[in-house]
Amino acid sequence: MPTPVQDVRRLHRRLVLRTLRDHGPQPRADLARRLALSPTTMTKVVAQLLDEGLVREGATDGAGTRVGRPSTEVGLDAGARHVIGVQVGAGLVRLGLCDLRARAGNVRSFGFDLAGEPPARVVARIAGAAAALAEEAGDRLLGIGVAAPGPVDPGQRRNVLSVNLGWREVDFADPLERALGVPAVVDHNVRAMALAEARYGDTGGADPLLYAYVRTGVGAGLVIGGQPFRSGTHGVTELGHLRVVERGRPCACGATGCLETVVAEPYLAERARALLGRDSTDPLADLASAAAGGDGRAGAALDEVVDRLATGLASAVNLLNPALILLGGAFRTAPEPVLDQVRKALRARAFPVLRDTVQVRRATLGPDAGVVGSAAVALDRLFYDV
Repeated sequence: MPTPVQDVRRLHRRLVLRTLRDHGPQPRADLARRLALSPTTMTKVVAQLLDEGLVREGATDGAGTRVGRPSTEVGLDAGARHVIGVQVGAGLVRLGLCDLRARAGNVRSFGFDLAGEPPARVVARIAGAAAALAEEAGDRLLGIGVAAPGPVDPGQRRNVLSVNLGWREVDFADPLERALGVPAVVDHNVRAMALAEARYGDTGGADPLLYAYVRTGVGAGLVIGGQPFRSGTHGVTELGHLRVVERGRPCACGATGCLETVVAEPYLAERARALLGRDSTDPLADLASAAAGGDGRAGAALDEVVDRLATGLASAVNLLNPALILLGGAFRTAPEPVLDQVRKALRARAFPVLRDTVQVRRATLGPDAGVVGSAAVALDRLFYDV
């Protein structure tokens, strides 16, 4: 068991690493003041991190803000350690090697057959693809994170249920640890994306932060006080399974009228095909374009989708009071007029005192959000909380 002195040293180490992650390079004196640590303690902590190769020092001229001798800044060496981030989607896996700021490199992907490929085979393929990334990282590899579609067990090792994939009790951690020889951490995919946005995205420190992801389904992740919200046993935040249509379409979850049955990409593709007479790779954008060109039916369909999404988001706003809602997936690339429609519709439905406090923006991390999110989960568990 660690001694009290060792516990304190580990705490100081965590505080310094997190501060450098969140606020960037800074002089030791500024770090000490920010963390209320003595200069002697800060010197010892930085010396330890320098020995481990986790931080670097470099002289700066203060950019005109200081008088006297140049200061020496301490900064995180983001390439000193790596994790592998894995996003599992509906028929597609993306993975990449990520540094200590969760920046993804060497991202690769492979598809799988939802109907004919058992989940254990998909996990084995993930292990094979990750092995090459692990070899590249060598002894700098801390572990692997998996962003899975659906709730996970309390130990963050198994995907308990993925409604849209038809998976139950899929063990990711054990087989990946056996194959790679490093720890594995599993989390709900959209909660992982929300954490990544809060840690590494361009969100201005907004808190609480709600991330809504529209693809095959509609997922949500919430970050409060800088920490991912994991309520109850499985930490479920199932925005997509709010009922928004009475006697509506049957949902894969077994209920009817769920939000994702009338907002997610399969529904958008169906409406675009019916109204535009062709298949579409970006049905939301195509419906918006047709509506802007005067197609009344496309305009009505788009209004319906926006109204239903706003109804679901308003429930989240009224219950959780987020400062910022980020829209990812299909809505990350939506035309700006569509986002304006969402903002207007949400404002009409949200509780009066909350209407002016919540912002709605597109997600900031781009198509690798799931890879970055799974890396963020792994880094929190295996590096920044150690």
